[in-house]
Amino acid sequence: MLYQDTMEHTHRRSGLRTTTTELAGAGQMTDAADATSMATVARVPHSSLHLSKPTWWLESRFHFSFADYWDPARENFGVLRVLNDDLVKAGAGFGAHPHRDAEIFSYVVAGQLSHADSMGNKEALPRGCVQYMSAGTGVVHSEMNEGSETCRFLQLWITPDRRGHKPQYGSSVYDKADRHNRLLQILGGTGASPAWPKTAKPQSIHLHQDANVFVSESDPLTRFELSLGPKRQAYMVCIEGGCWGVSTHTDFATLNPRGISPRGKHTHTHTSSPREATSVRIT
Repeated sequence: MLYQDTMEHTHRRSGLRTTTTELAGAGQMTDAADATSMATVARVPHSSLHLSKPTWWLESRFHFSFADYWDPARENFGVLRVLNDDLVKAGAGFGAHPHRDAEIFSYVVAGQLSHADSMGNKEALPRGCVQYMSAGTGVVHSEMNEGSETCRFLQLWITPDRRGHKPQYGSSVYDKADRHNRLLQILGGTGASPAWPKTAKPQSIHLHQDANVFVSESDPLTRFELSLGPKRQAYMVCIEGGCWGVSTHTDFATLNPRGISPRGKHTHTHTSSPREATSVRIT
């Protein structure tokens, strides 16, 4: 994000080019893609993520096209439209700006993130917690770091199943024990959740889309076996520590995402942690 101050950044952040809802779901694929029984794993190196021009208060890495950054090969992954990894200095942040027709949520990795919106919601959440906003017909909100240390958070935008939903806000507070060595579902959608082992499914926030989001904070060599059904796909990001690749056992560093697109029947994939790791999975 090439911005010099909060006001300019606010304007550009709300000016993201829109996409239609006729995309394959974050967990869905189009019929045309169901041509083979092989799974494809796309590894996106950390070094290839777009790094915004640092300002005194913000540094961002974009997984997909956003604001002034555009790459036709990285428009979206199904209905996952935005995944930004933001570092915000204390006392700074994104001032009030509008959104509409997007399922927007933030996962706090470090520090504290404060949210306020035109619906009257205002709260600050620490590491491991989730803030969710369905922008629907339109809402104005701000995201500020009112704490004393740098705040790191992932912000993701998912294209909703239709336009014009009523705006809503929600949040969830979790402890490390909730996600330790298991997959904690933090958001659920309109479809069925994957029946994966080592999965915790509390009362997660409901998305207006057939998509699910899981997080995990795992000890070294923790192993997960994930099964993706027909026409399902997943996007996995290691945000701290390190993880081994899906089936291929290719090590990838912090922040590296993986897009997994199975074709045909269930495809089993495996994820291991050679050292302590925190990861996010969207399927």
